[in-house]
Amino acid sequence: MTDVLTVRDLRAGYDGGTVLDGVDLTVPEGGVVALLGRNGAGKTTLVHTVMGLLKPYSGSIRVGDRDLAGAAPHTVARSGVAIVPQGRRVFAPLTVEENLRLAAGRDRAGRAWTVRRVYELMPRLAERRGHRGDQLSGGEQQMLAIGRALLRNPRLLLLDEPSDGLAPAVVDDVAVLLEGLRGEGIAALLVEQDLHLAFRLAGEVAVMRKGQIVHRAPTSEFRADRARAHALLGVG
Repeated sequence: MTDVLTVRDLRAGYDGGTVLDGVDLTVPEGGVVALLGRNGAGKTTLVHTVMGLLKPYSGSIRVGDRDLAGAAPHTVARSGVAIVPQGRRVFAPLTVEENLRLAAGRDRAGRAWTVRRVYELMPRLAERRGHRGDQLSGGEQQMLAIGRALLRNPRLLLLDEPSDGLAPAVVDDVAVLLEGLRGEGIAALLVEQDLHLAFRLAGEVAVMRKGQIVHRAPTSEFRADRARAHALLGVG
């Protein structure tokens, strides 16, 4: 299986300080890798660096066969990467329809994802299409953020804490939605504190500590090794 994302010896940070200290990570085509770690480990910094929101000090970020380290966010997006940011960040004054149309841009023939298809996948958004972003529940905003990302027709989704601030029942709805995307061939790098959600969606687990990937294993193997999970994450 080929890799859609290959990160090698990546170093990045803020104001000259180092957060990512030699990160090596791959995400296979169509696979989901859960990026776990304690707060401050550098997970969101890695997502932002891959997306081009933060320029790295050194190292490489390849999407397919293209090196995108230091590329602008719009260049990364055009290369097949889309982000669902922590906190959702929908445009509050715009309606659901306007948020989606803005993400879709001009309609082009042959696009896998259209506004109509997003509505078919998430009927609740279709029902709320005339409501502003700030009139939606947290779960509806998360669905809108996912729909907006899909309209970029990505090869790779960067999901940063999709369960953040959501009630357990709503997290389950988001999980069902994301599980439904498995057959679409979209790979994902999933940053998540909710281990139940991470284990449900991901085929592999990568653990980050102090800006480095310190462990990687199939999800089933990681779950079976409780002692290691506790040592790495502080959980049973």
